[in-house]
Amino acid sequence: MTLKLYENNSYIKEFTATVLSCTEQNGKFLVILDKTAFFPEGGGQAPDKGVLNGIPVLDVQENGEEVVHTLEKPLNVLEEVSGKIDWALRFSRMQNHCAEHILSGVIHKLFGYNNVGFHMNDSLVTFDVSGTLTPENIEQIELEANRAVFENAEITAFYPTAEEFETVDCRSKIELKEGVRLVNVKGFDTCACCAPHPARAGEIGLIKIVNFYSFKGGTRIEMVAGSLALADYSYLHNAAKSIMKQLSAKREEIAESVEKLGADLAAARFENKGLLEKLATANLKTEKVGESLVGFTQNADFNCLRNIANTLCETAKTVALFSFEEDNNFNYLLLSKSENLTEITKSLNSVFSGKGGGKPNCTQGKLLAKGQNEILNFIKNKI
Repeated sequence: MTLKLYENNSYIKEFTATVLSCTEQNGKFLVILDKTAFFPEGGGQAPDKGVLNGIPVLDVQENGEEVVHTLEKPLNVLEEVSGKIDWALRFSRMQNHCAEHILSGVIHKLFGYNNVGFHMNDSLVTFDVSGTLTPENIEQIELEANRAVFENAEITAFYPTAEEFETVDCRSKIELKEGVRLVNVKGFDTCACCAPHPARAGEIGLIKIVNFYSFKGGTRIEMVAGSLALADYSYLHNAAKSIMKQLSAKREEIAESVEKLGADLAAARFENKGLLEKLATANLKTEKVGESLVGFTQNADFNCLRNIANTLCETAKTVALFSFEEDNNFNYLLLSKSENLTEITKSLNSVFSGKGGGKPNCTQGKLLAKGQNEILNFIKNKI
């Protein structure tokens, strides 16, 4: 049996312990100690990292009453060893896991929704709740959760008896009634949890919801806290400074300046589209084939080809347009008032390694050809 030091004291960074067993498995060594401060994987949280006698701990897993540490090198049985956890990583996880508890507790209190999924990596926390939330709801939740931080709410972990458990206002009731570890954020949440948490909510520093969206009938929330929230703010701050410099805008003018830039860009694109269409029309060379027209131009997209074809179809039964792009690539568009173009499109794709399709009377795609004459001869034989 391993004494789990992290359950009663989340702040133990270094410890000494005795090796109870060390077994080799697939080139690694599974070590069991009489006590450990290394938190094993569980409850949606990854295992602690660190070293035992200077040897990196690759993994930590719980196996019944024992905690198994995976190492690259062996340790001697009954040897006293020193352990040191990666405190910066552990503390960041403590901040973020506890922040998720607070947010889930606030959501449950305000809207009655349950937490139905939780995942935490070293850059983001994601959790799912059982109901839909609006942007206004999210703002309210975030403000209330941070109130726990600003008030420095006390955080405790305890093991209630079966009788006590029945009376505890716990967010997530579970079937077990004994041996359940509950984590209480005073005034905000009580929930079963095996992971280490800070002693006070003020140590979390800041809770920030960075994204939310509908997911399986409920809402998925992405959040960061503590050092991760600071890193997120620093990234956004530096990005904002870069945008301010490029737009010669003050901090409070960023959104307005970007919106204006977007409007200007949309107007320029619209104008450019019109100019390109005029240029493609001016460069268009057509040849009459029976009651149809075959035309060639350059650098015209499908919308441009469609607009030109609509005009030409006023005097021709079928229009076949081809626009040279580069490296023997052509865009094509076929349009007819009355003809079914399915078969000719299939043949065109087959002969010229093309890809495309559409409705019976209008198809478009791309093909490869050595030149206009090759395409024109094909069309003459088909129409």
